[in-house]
Amino acid sequence: MNWNPRLWRTARRIEAAYRRHRGTPPPCDAPWYAWQRLTETCRLATMANLRGWRHAHRRQHEQLVRDLDYLLGELRALRGSLERRQRDKLPLAGELYAELVAAEDEFGGIAVDDFELYVTTEPITLESIYLGPFEIRLNLARLAESDPYRVVPLEPHPAQSSGETTHPHVHNERICLGEGKAAVTAALAEGRLADLFQIINRVLHTYGEGSAFVELDRWYGTPCRECDASVDDDDIYTCRSCDSALCGECVRLCDCGFAACHDCATICYSCEETVCSRCLATCPDCEEEFCTACLEEGVCHACQEMEEEREAAEEKAVLEAESADDDPTTTVHADRLGETAVLARPRHHRNRRLRNLGRQRSAAH
Repeated sequence: MNWNPRLWRTARRIEAAYRRHRGTPPPCDAPWYAWQRLTETCRLATMANLRGWRHAHRRQHEQLVRDLDYLLGELRALRGSLERRQRDKLPLAGELYAELVAAEDEFGGIAVDDFELYVTTEPITLESIYLGPFEIRLNLARLAESDPYRVVPLEPHPAQSSGETTHPHVHNERICLGEGKAAVTAALAEGRLADLFQIINRVLHTYGEGSAFVELDRWYGTPCRECDASVDDDDIYTCRSCDSALCGECVRLCDCGFAACHDCATICYSCEETVCSRCLATCPDCEEEFCTACLEEGVCHACQEMEEEREAAEEKAVLEAESADDDPTTTVHADRLGETAVLARPRHHRNRRLRNLGRQRSAAH
């Protein structure tokens, strides 16, 4: 392997970044105090046993158990600290140099730009959809964070419904690693940079249906707001009120061509058809909204029928009253003692039609 001064300088720079974010590890302290206390209790217990001091021996034996438990606890804590330190040990420049060489062999090159170390993938195609190459960038100034990396498309072919989704698992340059998250975190902590780039690259070459930001079968279509089905541009409708995309089965259309979604559509009170605001009017009698086809002279059919029934009843009452006036045999009975019933006459406030009818019959007689 030929020596590469550029990669060595990069390795030294990465080593300094790891030291800056992790700091100097604390010193390793053995639990000497716990051990000394345990040995002193053992000496006293042995002395009490040799001299036959049963009470003192029993007391020292109980203390010996407590001191032993304390020492075991300190040893377990020391072991855990050493294991964590081993996992979080600072990678050396030589180790990082070897990782950079491996990454360069894998990806055909590795570079550092400002505070970012990056490699470039080959062009990626998933299920006949070309997504182009990506840069996997590791920010050396954010090594203490959980995800100091981002994925940048070099030839963006984003989903039609989301311009920030350049890969089924990449949105706004952030990648969803799924089960690979733990492996990437471990590789980053141990300075295994080549493994980190390779794991992310494998995720970019994989499509997990059901866990994508945008599914591949909807990559070039727009999802319908109502049913979430993918709709081609030639078949899509747009709600004129909220601009949401709709498929042909979910759109509500007025006769004038106005398109609306379920939330923005207005329904005629009578025929229950979708009507836009321009084709809708309010009946002045019942104050309900109707389409123009359900109104006659501005009034709905139900209110017209009620008016006709009322006028017919009033006309019948007028005719019956006039017939009673013209019949001399009509006997008028008092409703109460000392009172005489008076036949009803048309009131002054009756409509003009009834008044005209009364005048015509009077003229005929």
